[in-house]
Amino acid sequence: MDERMNGLLNEGEFLARYKKRLAIIVPYRNRPRHLTAFIQRITNYFQRDKLDRNIPVSVHVVEQHGDALFNAGKIRNCGYRLAAKTCDYVCFHDVDYLPIWTDYSWSEKPARLCWYGLRLRENREKFFGAVVLFDNRAFERVNGYPNAYWGWGPEDEELGFRCKTLTGGFDSRDGTYLALPHPHRGINTRGIHTEEAKRTLALYRLRRPRLAELIKEDGLSGLQFETVKSTPLRIEGVTVPNAFHHLVDIGKPES
Repeated sequence: MDERMNGLLNEGEFLARYKKRLAIIVPYRNRPRHLTAFIQRITNYFQRDKLDRNIPVSVHVVEQHGDALFNAGKIRNCGYRLAAKTCDYVCFHDVDYLPIWTDYSWSEKPARLCWYGLRLRENREKFFGAVVLFDNRAFERVNGYPNAYWGWGPEDEELGFRCKTLTGGFDSRDGTYLALPHPHRGINTRGIHTEEAKRTLALYRLRRPRLAELIKEDGLSGLQFETVKSTPLRIEGVTVPNAFHHLVDIGKPES
């Protein structure tokens, strides 16, 4: 028996939260085993969850073309631009977090969905990464993610600042996820920042005094990319319903 049957949601609230179109955007590169596990889990989740199965959902795997360092913020912005006309809200979803118990329903306010199962110890009040949800208008309002970070970086922290500045912060739904193991690009096995992370964190320190100004300068408004191809997503030779693979060229970092 779902919340409607229990009288916890009236019909208008149900339609607002569970009948808007959701696009799940997955930034991706070179993790085929993770992608297979993710697609299998996310497909089963939306078929079986008591409430979230009512949500019209599509999945957009956005792959970075070329050999430049991975730019997760820019790739997520590309995914939003590619999906925005076909959805009402988006969920930016790391490929290595599989949902166990969570809530993907629409929210006017940005929301962090993942808490239990995170690989690293995070600040509960400040952390805004792994799996986050935005109404399209709210994502446009914050001008999306910063495009500046090539390699593992604090684009999530900047996005959290944008939410705090322009949308009154974000909600924390504290969902439970299974984290798939893989080497961390930002922290090595001794718990020390990698050279890649040291470089992007140094950039963040330079940007921090100007974060409010950079909201307008760096994000969706200045996004440039080329779609190399967009096709239905196939996993192990089988086409996945309502799932798409986008290969995008976002260029290279300025020297």
